[in-house]
Amino acid sequence: MPTELAEAQIAFLRGKFEAAREVLDTLDTTIPATSSIYSSVEDSFDNIEETRLLYERAYDQEPDAEATHELYEEYLRAIDAVASELQVLEIELVYLDLHQYQRNSTTSSRLDHASSLSSELEKALGLDITILPVIWDGFAIDPLDQNIPATGDLSQIYVLILPRTQSDPEFYDPIVAHELAHAVLDRQDELKTDFYNAVRDVQRRTRHEIDDEAHFARSWRTWFEELFCDACGVLTFGPAYLSSLARHLHHSNPYYIEKDADRDLHPPPALRFDLVMDLSEDVFPELMDGIRDDCIAFERHLDALEHSRPRIYETYDYGDLRTFITQEVPAAINHDIEALVDDISDGVSPEERPERAHRLAANQYWMETYSP
Repeated sequence: MPTELAEAQIAFLRGKFEAAREVLDTLDTTIPATSSIYSSVEDSFDNIEETRLLYERAYDQEPDAEATHELYEEYLRAIDAVASELQVLEIELVYLDLHQYQRNSTTSSRLDHASSLSSELEKALGLDITILPVIWDGFAIDPLDQNIPATGDLSQIYVLILPRTQSDPEFYDPIVAHELAHAVLDRQDELKTDFYNAVRDVQRRTRHEIDDEAHFARSWRTWFEELFCDACGVLTFGPAYLSSLARHLHHSNPYYIEKDADRDLHPPPALRFDLVMDLSEDVFPELMDGIRDDCIAFERHLDALEHSRPRIYETYDYGDLRTFITQEVPAAINHDIEALVDDISDGVSPEERPERAHRLAANQYWMETYSP
């Protein structure tokens, strides 16, 4: 039977699985969903054995039958499934190992702060997920257990990656809201579909204005995720998000539009800033004076680079699609921006509102007009 190579691969995967178990046993930090992932891998090994037995019986009876060939392919797919799930477990262990190491280092206070902030944001955004903060190379969020049978189609475990910096936490805290918003969008299939339909509608109405319709549509479909997350940042942090984002968006070419459709597409910083400005002025116009200097500083940055703006920028900066985001996202997600704005307007101190303490502290950091 043609199973010798497959059996060697299974033996190798079992060795990796046993090594993963040893690592799990040494970790102080545990995540409940890890046990589910581990159990899922165990069940997948059982599935390999079941499919192997079915194949061997069929092979003994009719080795050249089509059904026998199909069972062999099913056997190989079962092995692939174990390899895939085991890779998820191993990646999680890398992050858990890093998290545990950093918990016992001088960076532990930053991890504690990130965990506390994440809990506050999860409640504001209506999320029920596990966040594992680690310090690495920049702001990002990594879903770990997506498409694992034990946890379902949606990831329940996200690694929150933070940059190595000595900056005050309030300086970058608002960007954490943007990262957690990626998990929110994972749960917004209907909104994504509505936006993609809006892009198609714009495409139909502007055929003669756009040189490359396919690139326009692909760009906006990809941009939506980042712009959605920016909207969530505004709706959770209020004015502080715009001030923090202005520093985060500083770029030598803020009007740049990626031409290679095979590369990861990000919205131009100028477009992101304009969208955040639009939404901020809609939601808390009375607080904009408190961050006016930051807005002016970024606008001066854009004005100084006006000469670098490509001809297609005005075509791609399409108002209807920006309006979709500023109007539909606030209606689609959980947020407490009204209560946050009231607290800022009333000069409430962070200590008085534990459910918004980190976000009020960030606004106190950025706004001269907010002094509890």
